[in-house]
Amino acid sequence: MQLKSRSSQWFALSLATTLALATLALAWPRLQASYRFLPVDLAIERYFEDRQIPSQRLLTLLGFAGQAARTHDHYRYHDGLSFLHYLRGLDIYTPALQRRDAFRAAETEAIEAVRRAPAQPEAWLRLATVRSILRDEPETVLAPWRMSVFTGRTHSTLLAHRVGVALPYLEYMDEESRAMLRDQLLLAWSLKRAELLRELKLRDPALQRTRELLQGFAPEALAELEAGIEKAR
Repeated sequence: MQLKSRSSQWFALSLATTLALATLALAWPRLQASYRFLPVDLAIERYFEDRQIPSQRLLTLLGFAGQAARTHDHYRYHDGLSFLHYLRGLDIYTPALQRRDAFRAAETEAIEAVRRAPAQPEAWLRLATVRSILRDEPETVLAPWRMSVFTGRTHSTLLAHRVGVALPYLEYMDEESRAMLRDQLLLAWSLKRAELLRELKLRDPALQRTRELLQGFAPEALAELEAGIEKAR
């Protein structure tokens, strides 16, 4: 009886050890990827505080993010890769001939990210932004822009930039898209006035498109915007 009891204990221990090792083997790629991506997470977090990542550091971080994505094919790593490629495209120290490739790489990785996890308003907006920078066809810009709104309409940090990206395409919009842009503009005016005024000064300094969008719908907001732009000049 005692021999059987010990045998059962050893069997249970052996089974538990085997299961633990199997679980560890399955989890190991995730742990490796997470460890490799940690410097990328920290750098992106700091970027949103001081808006700086040194050019050479960008290349190192791209390497880390690429390794993480190859080790564990997760949307978060593709999104991080997309953001880093986007920053490299914007970086004034990136050679001019390499910027277009950086933006296309940002586009490719953003597509991979939203394919795996569609509810990512930032990634959709980055996709629209990159295509806008590259002068792609209007509908290829507006389609991801609309998805950014659908997946995060009230995401306050995106409101002003959404308006800035979409306003130049007003003439290509149907009524539904115009209504979405109008909604985003009014939300931005309510929540992010300074950011919105900066976007309008850059994208629509004479407020020609803004007037076309708001006239007959929000006259009070339009009057306030006109006064705000005049004051900021």
